[in-house]
Amino acid sequence: MQYQLVSTATVALLLSVGLPAFAQQRLAGQVVDAATGQPVPYASIGVLGTTRGTTSNAEGEFELREVTLPGRLVVSELGHRRDTLAVTAALASQPLRLRLQPASVMLPDVQVGNYAAELVAQAYRELRRTNAQKTYSDAFYRQITRLDNEVTEVQEMVWHAQTSNARIEGTALAQARFAKKKALISFKDLSTFPRRVTFFDPAADSATDKSIISLHTGDTFRLSVLGVTTDGPAQLIEIGFVNKDPAGRVPSGSVVINDVTHQILRLRLATAALNITTNNPAFKLKNQLTKLEWVFRPRPGQAAVLEQLRVAYAGTLSRLLKSDIPITASCFSYFYDGQSTPVAGVTYALPQPGLSDLATIKKTTYDPAFWQANAVVKRTPLEDEAVRAFEQQGAFGTMLTP
Repeated sequence: MQYQLVSTATVALLLSVGLPAFAQQRLAGQVVDAATGQPVPYASIGVLGTTRGTTSNAEGEFELREVTLPGRLVVSELGHRRDTLAVTAALASQPLRLRLQPASVMLPDVQVGNYAAELVAQAYRELRRTNAQKTYSDAFYRQITRLDNEVTEVQEMVWHAQTSNARIEGTALAQARFAKKKALISFKDLSTFPRRVTFFDPAADSATDKSIISLHTGDTFRLSVLGVTTDGPAQLIEIGFVNKDPAGRVPSGSVVINDVTHQILRLRLATAALNITTNNPAFKLKNQLTKLEWVFRPRPGQAAVLEQLRVAYAGTLSRLLKSDIPITASCFSYFYDGQSTPVAGVTYALPQPGLSDLATIKKTTYDPAFWQANAVVKRTPLEDEAVRAFEQQGAFGTMLTP
């Protein structure tokens, strides 16, 4: 089943001189907003001239291992100005503190004619033009489930992934680990949702397509320009949309489009498409809402590359004669080391209905050395605390910390 929801500023470092240079070294630190000092979550940190990279976690923290130094980091996040930073082994001997300048957001006083709808239509045409271009990368997936704010599940997987400018086209499991403890409810196959959800169908008739990104977006949604930021010679236009039908499957969202290349760089949606059910007659799930976010890396003249896909589910577990329990489940996918050709011997496929994440993970052979050498996306302190609690309770399956 397919889910269809159809500048350079100065990066400041607070460092001291340290060890002599090594050929390869671990880099770690935090990305913060230069104006407020607050962490910048989900910023992209890459090594210039290579496919090596990562993203900061919810606390702005990041880690890169086996980086050849000296080198240059590229740091970017849509709400801030892209920047580069030369890093030597001496600088990398202590945690880096990267300060990104916030992008200047201009709020338009007047929205001229049908500008927003036309820009979305141009983005739709660009999706169609470049959708056949695929990227083959590794993808890191982390899922965390909380009942009444208590962590009950942690899953981490690494897939070989085939992606397009609108979705995950297929995956093949490479590594996996999990931690789980007994709880009133768990998510059997949450990872199938981000691997099947899309906002664009290349096979649809453009004359009648009513997807979110289409030639007819304005027929379903009220559109408005939320803000404009400068990105070199281009402007990044953020367009907000609200469903004209209050009962619509997608009530609201926003999209960021480059007004020169017409590439979609970020899409956020709130949706009721992920409707969780329970087979316990004493339980009922209500107030369910899922938020999705796709983030793409621009490539002039080519398809934008899927870099991040985030899903955040929230609901309430209602029980007979007992108080309600809030439930949240978040999953984050980060795509890295991309190339234009598939990996030899890998079969990319969409997950089959009824497939259990945990059952699939248990069939894999756990490789602790792989996880110790590949931080990919650093855990937040809160996540680390939850993992330690799992270890103390003996609740782990195959997840181990270094």
